[in-house]
Amino acid sequence: MRPLPHFSFYQPRTLKEALELLQKLDEAKPIAGGTDLLIDLRGGACKAKQLVDIGRVEELRYIREDGGQIRIGAKTTHTQLLRSELIAAKAPVLKEAVSSVGSVQIRNMGTIGGNLCTASPGADTAPPLLVLDAEVNIASLEGSRSIPLSGLFAGPKRNNLRSNELLTEIRFPVPPAGSGASFQKLGRRKGCTLSLLNSAAYLEVDDDICLEVRVAFGACAPTPTRMPDVEEMLRGKRLNSQVIEKVASACYGLVKPSTRAHTRASAEYRREMSCVLMRRSLMNALEQARRSL
Repeated sequence: MRPLPHFSFYQPRTLKEALELLQKLDEAKPIAGGTDLLIDLRGGACKAKQLVDIGRVEELRYIREDGGQIRIGAKTTHTQLLRSELIAAKAPVLKEAVSSVGSVQIRNMGTIGGNLCTASPGADTAPPLLVLDAEVNIASLEGSRSIPLSGLFAGPKRNNLRSNELLTEIRFPVPPAGSGASFQKLGRRKGCTLSLLNSAAYLEVDDDICLEVRVAFGACAPTPTRMPDVEEMLRGKRLNSQVIEKVASACYGLVKPSTRAHTRASAEYRREMSCVLMRRSLMNALEQARRSL
């Protein structure tokens, strides 16, 4: 196993201290759980001379409901999300996705902010948060800005954060009555596996008429992505298994999986399975929406 490269290590205790370090240090990167970053450093996929550990910045660890929104601090671990009664009650699709992330040890260490900032095309938390219409808060010493979650992803393993910025919060509206959402994942085995493909769907219905819909895929494009063409095919329609089957089948020609030979599954396989996962996501979301009325 290759050794970790040499780096300097800093442990601020407040967000302000962390931002000051990122501002003044050269070739610095933030680290939280380190479940992705340390592997990338060891493998040479990422380079950093300074690591700013935000593990002690407790102001970035929270899950709360505020003003009709669910707000999650970026340092919140996957295990904390799994144990949250608020997430289980108001955003079970996120709990469903988080339960499939890595192993128990990874979930104990890994954070939701880190999972998103790593910007893996197949990140399990990204599709459910995309369909929940999440946005993220980004902070630096100059101030803060909010962007849609989709704006965080720049490409495979690349995000749009500047070197002096930190992702501090993820937030999304509390889903209303008559809504339902579902996450589906395809891997090589049932547990502790990376996604060959994942999907999520969110529906708001009234008497099975689709009032609102958001769908997303992971590992089917350079970044986790919403599918507006699929959404447009469903919005305003009366939903049933035939309509959903037709719309799901259209995914075959809409997704754009990588054709690189070293990916975990072929592009053709992902296209085929995109139809299967989208059908499951929509059907499950519809059943949940009916039950919530």
